[in-house]
Amino acid sequence: MKRICLLLIIVIVVSSLAVLSSCGKYMKQPTINGVKLNKFVIVYDDQGLDYNKRAAEYIKNTAQARYGVKLEIIDDDFDKKAHEIVVGETSREISAILNEETEGVEFSILAKEGSVALEGDYFVIAAAAYYFMETYASADKQESSIPEVAEVHQPIVKEAKNYILLIGDGMGVYQTKIFDYMDKKSDLSDGEDFFFGYMLPYIGESRTESLSGVTDSAAGGTALACGIKTYNKYLGLDGEKNPVKSLTELAYDLGMSAGVMSTETETGATPSSFVVHIEDRDKSSEIYKAHVDAIAKYGTIVDCGYDYTTASRISAIESYIEENLSALSENENGFFLMYEEAYIDKKCHNNNLNDTLNMVARFNQAIGRFMEFAFYNPDTFVLITADHETGELYPDEDGTLNFHFNDHSAANVPIFAYGDGAELFDGVNIENIQIAHTIAALMGDESFGDQSVYQSLTKGK
Repeated sequence: MKRICLLLIIVIVVSSLAVLSSCGKYMKQPTINGVKLNKFVIVYDDQGLDYNKRAAEYIKNTAQARYGVKLEIIDDDFDKKAHEIVVGETSREISAILNEETEGVEFSILAKEGSVALEGDYFVIAAAAYYFMETYASADKQESSIPEVAEVHQPIVKEAKNYILLIGDGMGVYQTKIFDYMDKKSDLSDGEDFFFGYMLPYIGESRTESLSGVTDSAAGGTALACGIKTYNKYLGLDGEKNPVKSLTELAYDLGMSAGVMSTETETGATPSSFVVHIEDRDKSSEIYKAHVDAIAKYGTIVDCGYDYTTASRISAIESYIEENLSALSENENGFFLMYEEAYIDKKCHNNNLNDTLNMVARFNQAIGRFMEFAFYNPDTFVLITADHETGELYPDEDGTLNFHFNDHSAANVPIFAYGDGAELFDGVNIENIQIAHTIAALMGDESFGDQSVYQSLTKGK
């Protein structure tokens, strides 16, 4: 009996040691510039940008999940602590020292007298927080040293498995430059005084004509969703009315998840072009039924129809984005997600510059949240573009920005890209269907879309 008890005690002890070993990361917290991680507090400006607050929370949550270390977060109004991780612009002296010039998605980090400071413009602070935790507070590196002279870094990028396509409906080149021409600032918060796409490293343009000539949103959306040129009003059909696979459906074929989001209603042309195959965009009841069928068949996340234009309600859209990204991320094979800001187009149809400014700013809010996700999940590819331009918006000879039409135009639209494979879009001037071709190829299917139509349209250009 004693022998049995002794064996049981040995088994329990060995099991306990095995558990402790498996949780060894909680016992081996890193040392940064000679200071144990648990000696730091995290500091940010509570009156500053929300991006900085979320970056501070990311550092706290990652430290706790990785090492079991519970770091306190304090506002920079509190007295200075001995060892601080200072996130973003604050009143701390170390923030003033960290004045390296950064551009685009660059960020900077330095250490001084036992503290650390991270800075990055707007959502780029997320890249700085991720880089800090992976490089200086990594489970693979027990001792790290951060220079006392600020160093400029680029975000960590890994092989993509998540693909996010952001569409500004009606958003031409000058819609993205509208901030440069208007004295009035946006009604929305978080510093939207320029279009965030220009922070991304790779920029190009695409041509948007459909088989009908100047495109509508149905044909334009289908080009981006399916990689084929088609006639206006067609959704997910080629010029012969044959159903063609969308990037949403391709994702399922590859074992990925997929989602469609839009400020437009669920039966709107752009979100529908990623889900249904119907010859008339105005057949709302048939489109709705097709959406229901697709959701039942594939489990597609379709989240549409919110139009929150005030700063106080933008957080609702951001919450939907966060919830859907979280749900899609549960698939270890990755996901494809399309998000549309539909109201840039609507305000351009009305030739309303102030409202257009606000809708571009609202799109900025969404872009910021998606880019945060991409920085915290560096296996994410992001591309921003438009289905067409609306309103022929461009400056007059006196430099005043004006609309010159109240409908869609054939003007080129911009492309902004980030992530693994994004360099393929740098400096290009391509047909819109090549966006879908390229995303599909990055996802693993090089035969996606109508290659013959693509080749005939681009021949000699």
